[in-house]
Amino acid sequence: MSFPDTPSYVLRYFWFAGIAEASRLLLTAANVVWTEENPEWPQEKAAQPFGRMPVLIEKGANKDGSDFVLSESKTIERYLARKYGFISNDLMQAARQEEIRDQIADVVWEFFTPRLFEGESRERAVKKFKELFHRMLVVHSRILRENGNNGHFIGDKLSYVDIAGYSFIRTATLGANIIEPELSKYVVDNLTPEFKQLAKIIEAEPLLSAHVSKAPVLPLISS
Repeated sequence: MSFPDTPSYVLRYFWFAGIAEASRLLLTAANVVWTEENPEWPQEKAAQPFGRMPVLIEKGANKDGSDFVLSESKTIERYLARKYGFISNDLMQAARQEEIRDQIADVVWEFFTPRLFEGESRERAVKKFKELFHRMLVVHSRILRENGNNGHFIGDKLSYVDIAGYSFIRTATLGANIIEPELSKYVVDNLTPEFKQLAKIIEAEPLLSAHVSKAPVLPLISS
């Protein structure tokens, strides 16, 4: 899949894997020209549309030739997924993909919540994350198995939800192993064979190799 005539993009986010990781992967899989900016924070906070990141800039995409600027992580993801064919045109199948993605996003939110607390409050937040994480593993592993355990949630081709599922693994193992090492290890230790197969297939995807080969997660979760 290649889109050589599309405008180039700028993605603004922090340097680590996080809530912009799925957008990085979508841009890479779409084989479009894009660069990343890592603004100084909080010095450049006021320069962002809603005072936070990620921010996507599509160069010269508006009818008057100005840049199209978009914020909010999942909005950016869905814009790119629809534009480059990673989400179904069928409304029901698209809704199912978005449902799975939103469930993953809920787990990511709970993953990062414990760092805001100490003592018993942190323990409660950790417990809440683990409960939701295990619920996701049960439900999503079943979906992966019912699709033939071929490393895809739907069909046999790379889709938005495959990228979303893999981005969670990257965020939890690479993006959080410094700020939440214990939870990061917990995720690695509890990933199901179905999620490991997903990571294996994604990291073998030729269009994504340039991005994931810099920091593959498969060596971290294969043991």
